[in-house]
Amino acid sequence: MTPFIDTHCHIDTYEEMSGTSFAELWKTLDPKPAAFIHSACSPKEFEYAKTLPALYPEACCGYGVHPHYIDEYTPELDAPLNALLQLPRTVACGEIGLDYHYGKDNHEKQKKVFEHLLEIGIRSGKAITLHLREAENDSLAILKNAHLKNTKIHVHCFTSTPEFAEQLLALSDTLYIGFTGIISFKNADNVKEAARRVPLERLVLETDAPYLAPIPFRGKPAHPGMIPIIAEHLARIKEVETELLMEICLKNSKTLYGI
Repeated sequence: MTPFIDTHCHIDTYEEMSGTSFAELWKTLDPKPAAFIHSACSPKEFEYAKTLPALYPEACCGYGVHPHYIDEYTPELDAPLNALLQLPRTVACGEIGLDYHYGKDNHEKQKKVFEHLLEIGIRSGKAITLHLREAENDSLAILKNAHLKNTKIHVHCFTSTPEFAEQLLALSDTLYIGFTGIISFKNADNVKEAARRVPLERLVLETDAPYLAPIPFRGKPAHPGMIPIIAEHLARIKEVETELLMEICLKNSKTLYGI
């Protein structure tokens, strides 16, 4: 089997949701990913993320403040965040972005924090992992106003329209779009059509573990070993052989994250 990379997962949350240690899972995984990128989404998660590269040679990390946790962001966080972004096994700033799904009255604050963290990510020289949910217009406006030249972008866990995917791709030729187990769900026609429109050379695979496990494991905690299953579903959508899709996504992931 072609080696594979899980470009986005949450190992600490996997342990919480599954009630088991990731170390126990890792012993049984076959095949194992060549690499996985753990995303630390709030300041409270940073210390856990720092421990992973010492435990797993395959582990890389991203650090950011997810829009759900913007109340935890203060300007005093900038210095430690900048330091974390320079660690050898840190490959990303993120996930950062906008999430309007829950209708909270904090959109202005979300935008302000996103703009600031996006600038930190650009200055760091690392890839930027974006969480963009039901905030298409504001997301595009902020990204168009940013200086994204030569900055690698991962729009992770894409859930929006095919048109939004095309608008994102037009922003930069170093922007990639990630698809999760959602593409195996029966009610995900929009996401499947978006995947059809994203060129193979701009796709990456991710689990967003422990969330969004693909069919036939929907409802169970996802983990990085499920990437080949997601690849099978995505290959059917793209009408290519699974091995070919995995080879291309592996190359894309290495280019995106410098792994």
